[in-house]
Amino acid sequence: MDLVGRGHCQTCDQKLPESGRCSNYWCNRPPDERYFDFIYAISMRSGSLQSAINLYKYDNRRGWAAIFGRVLVGYLDEHPWVMEGWDAIIPSPTYTGRGARRRWDHIRLILEKADLEAGGRWSFQLDPAYVEKSRETESLVGKTLVERRRICETELRDALRIPSPDGVTGRRFLVFDDVFTDGSTLREIARFLRDAGALQVGSIVLARQPWKS
Repeated sequence: MDLVGRGHCQTCDQKLPESGRCSNYWCNRPPDERYFDFIYAISMRSGSLQSAINLYKYDNRRGWAAIFGRVLVGYLDEHPWVMEGWDAIIPSPTYTGRGARRRWDHIRLILEKADLEAGGRWSFQLDPAYVEKSRETESLVGKTLVERRRICETELRDALRIPSPDGVTGRRFLVFDDVFTDGSTLREIARFLRDAGALQVGSIVLARQPWKS
């Protein structure tokens, strides 16, 4: 199924520059190295949405979770074809245990609110957790793309785990996150899910970071 327009990246749907090559590193890697298939972005990370996400994540304004949940459900209601072929939307894992930077799961909370808003219309899977993060890792905020890849391929890779591989085998998952920056985090999550037997892994996000050429 063709989900993207002409002149757009076949992985992230970003409008391509004159070179015809997406500016995002992972979009240009082969599927068996990238692990994830497609990213659905509701909006770009800019303006009032960027400010709201920052207030939610860093200033503990948890009331935004219900708003973001409604935004997600509204997007799915207006674009029902997005869920064709996918079994469930699952949260990107957040560590909230001892030593965590944030002691509450901001991604899961949005999906909980979305699940309530949807009233069963869409398949949000919160329990059991299909992929978990067992400890805190170095923050990716402010890091270069090279540094982000290094952290994800070392610290994050060592921290991720699949609690119940039998529940993953043969299924197709969309991983929900608030922001898609370059795909390094998603790649590691997708790698674990694919290695555990998932047939396909994609992502749906509130906002996508604009690529820099």
